[in-house]
Amino acid sequence: MAAGASISAQLHALKSLSNVHADSEPLKKPFTRPSLIFDPKAAADVDLDTILNISLSGLEVLVDKEERFRNYSNDLFSYKSKELDRELVGIEDNVGINASISSYLRLLSGYLELSSAVNTLEYLIRRYKVHVYNAEELILCALPYHETHVFVQIVQLINTGNSRWKFLDGVKASGAPLPRHVIVQQCIRDMGVLEAICNYAAPVKKIHPSKVVTGFCTAVVFEVLRLVTIDSDVVKRILPYLNSGLQPGAKGSNQKAGALIIVTLLAQKVALAPNVVKSLTRSIADIVRADANESADLQCVRMSFMTLINFIQLQSVLIIPRKSLDVLSGIRDIMGILLGLTKDYNIDKFLAVFLDSLLEHSFSDDLCHSTLLSMIETIPMKGHVNHIVSKLLNMCMRISLDKNYLASSESGSRARKILASIHKQYQFELGGAMHRVLKDAKMKSKKDSSSYDVLCKIFNGILDLSNGISDLKILFALEHPEVEVRRSVLTCLDVDSIMMEKAAGSKKFVAIQDAILRQLYDDDLNVVLAVLNLKSLGFHPLSLSLFFYYYSRVFLSGSILVL
Repeated sequence: MAAGASISAQLHALKSLSNVHADSEPLKKPFTRPSLIFDPKAAADVDLDTILNISLSGLEVLVDKEERFRNYSNDLFSYKSKELDRELVGIEDNVGINASISSYLRLLSGYLELSSAVNTLEYLIRRYKVHVYNAEELILCALPYHETHVFVQIVQLINTGNSRWKFLDGVKASGAPLPRHVIVQQCIRDMGVLEAICNYAAPVKKIHPSKVVTGFCTAVVFEVLRLVTIDSDVVKRILPYLNSGLQPGAKGSNQKAGALIIVTLLAQKVALAPNVVKSLTRSIADIVRADANESADLQCVRMSFMTLINFIQLQSVLIIPRKSLDVLSGIRDIMGILLGLTKDYNIDKFLAVFLDSLLEHSFSDDLCHSTLLSMIETIPMKGHVNHIVSKLLNMCMRISLDKNYLASSESGSRARKILASIHKQYQFELGGAMHRVLKDAKMKSKKDSSSYDVLCKIFNGILDLSNGISDLKILFALEHPEVEVRRSVLTCLDVDSIMMEKAAGSKKFVAIQDAILRQLYDDDLNVVLAVLNLKSLGFHPLSLSLFFYYYSRVFLSGSILVL
């Protein structure tokens, strides 16, 4: 509650009670007094000193459980406070009193089930009239205990007037505890109630909400989201609570777990605004990094990471924002964590987005580049090879428009390293991916030769600078756009080395064999003949039938063979 609004409410309350001066010795003794621990009539006979001593005893018990309660022994519960009359002090003093009461009630909200906590409230009611001047904060402090008798007692002391808490008048009349579904329904009718609950569960300065408060808030928000059509207004109301729970420095796993649960439900039910998606992605990524780098609890790390994965998959994120990507790339043993998750969950969609995002920045950023290489070498991604190769070559083509010599550029060097890493793990799939990319380029070259020419330049650079990985050079050369390059590599193949790979049962042989066999469908007869001449590779039994197949295909197309 803002200070101005609080003081205004207090002045209004003072006006309504102008004929009653409860803290000075009245001319006529009241018949009753508001109380939580005494009968109203009996409370009228209990003096302020007795109430203070009872409260101080309760405060000592609370101090044993939480040291921060000690700060209030010389403040709200000091002997000097007996002489204080908040109805007579100025606005500035009341602002200070309100601040102390607010922080105390927030701290007390985690302990209200204790009789010692209720005893301290007795003094706040008698001396400071918190049930009159701090009614909303007293309600919020007690609301998580809505099914207890103490909550009923507190509500019965409060005049809700026409405030958003008027729905609690039913509790005053019946004296029965309040079921949670009534609170949920009221939140749906009046989003201001939901917002107040969420704000109370968010940290304020050095006061962090208790497990009781965050647990209650999470339960209410979760049930509200299940029942309503979520729009921007609903998101706006709960966002402060989510953001506070997703801070790496947030105290208590309960608050963090609650925020992660709500984020997942939000992602399932509604497409969030781009700025909200970006903000939450960064917040969850920070949580994942903090858990992975600081926590020894693997289950905790997996839970936060799966929240991020589900969020990205459900919100159809195409590219992870750069800052969030940097956070993820800096996670300790991220590949080990991801590898474990791939065994238990279907996270293919996230892997595709993560790969795309890393690839997008891998030419210019060392961390993204090294993370991408590590991912290719560690995470099963056979189904993503075609997309990666296609995007990689398209990126090379885009960059090459501004560079005359891609082969000598840093980008070209990184592209070759990525292709070499893919080749090492997925030789067979790489060959197929290269074939599809070039086939598509050939089709487009009929309309626009520029992209085809650029691709030729890229392949020439790869062939010139891929020393030490001869089988990769073979794959690239066999898929090269220029006929003479394809024919020459077949003519100069080191057949003995290839047969040694076959004898060793190497995957390299399978990849090379597949690439060679694809050349039987080449559009140029000289390339086909070069394949058929590789008798020692075991292709010759098919030579005659394949030759006639090729001849008939060319003949039917109307082409002329020149032998």
